[in-house]
Amino acid sequence: MEEKKINKLLISSDTLVWYGLDMVFMIAQDLWYDGIDLALWNNFDAWNEEYVKRLVKLYNMPVNVIQTSDNLNKKELNYAISLAKELNVKNININAPKYYNYKARKFVEENLPLYQKAHSTIKFSIINPPKITLLNFIPKYAFSNMVEIFKTYKLSVALDVSNIEEEKFDLHLIKKLAHLIPYIPVIYLSDKDKVWKWHLPLWEWNLKLPTFMKKLKQLEYDGYFSIKVKIDKKDLVDVDKVKLILKKCKTHYLENYVNL
Repeated sequence: MEEKKINKLLISSDTLVWYGLDMVFMIAQDLWYDGIDLALWNNFDAWNEEYVKRLVKLYNMPVNVIQTSDNLNKKELNYAISLAKELNVKNININAPKYYNYKARKFVEENLPLYQKAHSTIKFSIINPPKITLLNFIPKYAFSNMVEIFKTYKLSVALDVSNIEEEKFDLHLIKKLAHLIPYIPVIYLSDKDKVWKWHLPLWEWNLKLPTFMKKLKQLEYDGYFSIKVKIDKKDLVDVDKVKLILKKCKTHYLENYVNL
């Protein structure tokens, strides 16, 4: 009988954007998170491979996901792959480039499917961007169509729920989850409000997150969850306040998914 996979809850290091990587690992360990989602562009010490390996060992805290910038190039992606192989990371998530960043967009379009074939033990996923338009018709970000990512580029999607339009969250996302789950190895958890604020803590409930989590549980989703929230600078200066916010996020995850 095949052993059932257990979901892991990660902290995305871009949640703690002003903190050094040592502090990120320490907070994750103190709060009993399962691992780190390492954002390379927001943690410059993440570019020191030996240092990252030392933190993993020191805190007994794995890196489960590596996240690249929205200005991806060959140097950044090759480093992400090298680090992934050193740390046995199976997921590299790419933030979608802006539509008019032709260089980054072309690099992703032309090279990422080739990288996926060349490094089959790693799953390359594009993080779905918010559907913002310029001049009411030009998309701000490329790769805003999740189906196109699956079918055209043969890649996976790291699902950032806060970037889903509220009116489509229930009508499209939740109802189609059964068809989407095989292509979603990582889900970024946060909430949003009605005045265009993204990545709020989980207890806001403007999105139907409890319903979403219940559906995932029913479908036996076995990927990673990553907490990705924006914390105000005034709160970031108080480590205890930061821990309280992240502890509450974890509590809501446990109540609405693990302990259902």
